[in-house]
Amino acid sequence: MKKYLDKVQTIESTIEALYAVMAGKKGEARDWDLLRYLCHADAKMIRYEKDLQGVICAQYLSPDDYINSIGKWIETKRETGFYETEIHKVVNTFGSMAHVWSTSESFHNEFDKESYVRNIHSFQLVNHDNRWWIINLYWTRETPTNPIPKEYLPK
Repeated sequence: MKKYLDKVQTIESTIEALYAVMAGKKGEARDWDLLRYLCHADAKMIRYEKDLQGVICAQYLSPDDYINSIGKWIETKRETGFYETEIHKVVNTFGSMAHVWSTSESFHNEFDKESYVRNIHSFQLVNHDNRWWIINLYWTRETPTNPIPKEYLPK
């Protein structure tokens, strides 16, 4: 998919594209082919939140699992739109490997001034075949008992 090649040339462009593909108004189609393109075939998307029984645990999803569950929910069943903005990033690289701590704020629409939740995303990426691939994406939301540490917030 050469139309997406420019989106995976840098770590920053890859992560920016991931946030962009999730964003949109309620009922607005997302570019799920782009999400698939950003992620390695064996990538995992792992959320650490309450499951259907209310137990906080890691929930492992393939990109297609994400699209067919959370993705379709944010696209059609949410009462509002979904927009997420990165507010801080810490990048560590070694050779073709990268680890990124990306702090974000989530909004119901693109004009909101205050977020309704903040998250930390832990990205693992690899540079292979002249592009960056998301290998794993692990995230959790901030709570009163689990505040985001100062080193992952804007100065």
